[in-house]
Amino acid sequence: MLVAVLVVLLTALAEYWHIRQMQTMTRLAFGPAGGPRAWTKAVPVLRVVACGLLAWGLMILAFSEPDLLASTSGDNGQQEETDPADIQRVVLVLDVSPSMNAEDAGAYQKVRRRDRVMEVVEGVLARIALSRTRFSVVVFFTSARPVVVDATDTNVVRNILDNLPLVWSFEPGETRLLDGLEVAGELAKDWPPASTTMFLCTDGDTVEFNQIPNLPRSIRKVEILAVGDPLVSTRVGAHESRQQAAVLRRLAAEVGGTYHNVNRRHMSTEALADLARVPPPPPATGLQIKDIARIAIAIGAIVLGLLPVLLQYFGSAWHPHRELPMQTPRSELVATGDIR
Repeated sequence: MLVAVLVVLLTALAEYWHIRQMQTMTRLAFGPAGGPRAWTKAVPVLRVVACGLLAWGLMILAFSEPDLLASTSGDNGQQEETDPADIQRVVLVLDVSPSMNAEDAGAYQKVRRRDRVMEVVEGVLARIALSRTRFSVVVFFTSARPVVVDATDTNVVRNILDNLPLVWSFEPGETRLLDGLEVAGELAKDWPPASTTMFLCTDGDTVEFNQIPNLPRSIRKVEILAVGDPLVSTRVGAHESRQQAAVLRRLAAEVGGTYHNVNRRHMSTEALADLARVPPPPPATGLQIKDIARIAIAIGAIVLGLLPVLLQYFGSAWHPHRELPMQTPRSELVATGDIR
């Protein structure tokens, strides 16, 4: 409000100074009548009010909290409760075995597999509706265990992905991928049907499996994010490790999921369309302060934009180009002998 008042005072001072300057040249500007049309007396007031509205509206929007998809806020700044029917869940099933430290991922195949998983998950988080999403994380190696359940803060997920040494919480041995699926299914069994999307992040370097666990009805989709070079092996401990694309494709077919080779590319936006959907906001109870500010900006901008046009074409009844005699060019006067 202080800025708006200051703008109004400066604009009023400028208009006053402009009127005083124009008093000495009214006949030159407006012809024999010596003044503009009557309606132009309202122009200084309109211009002062328009500048004040524009300044006030812009300052309100500049210092208001932005409206983000990641959070919805009420007038008191507190996060609104999400309707339980609109809550969606994401379960990250992360492979933390030693083979995930192999450096054969990324555009130049110089990135560790686990770091590539973090890049891909970051890309997923940037394209989904975070305000209605609850995150759970299950990690697996020689066994599996949940480490986060129904978190709303994405920084918790980032902390797990960012080199947290969870591998040391497991006994040494071979990777058991199906244990991760089984624990994730057990975690999600009591959630509402078709409310959960599972992201399985792994290189597929696991023991042979035959019996795949049945996933509960709460699991709507299974997205398998495969990392690691599927062609060239990398030495990890006592064995050669590479992305087991055939194994992961077979697993995707068994669980009705989708296989994504994200070793060099991110997931497509189309695959995340369901997670990106934002439910419609509740009916508004009335105009908020930011709505009034937008209206003020629109009115101020329209008035300031139209005034010069109206003054140009309708501000004066005197049209010198039509009423003054046309001046004969000097070249014609010289040609006719009127001047030398």
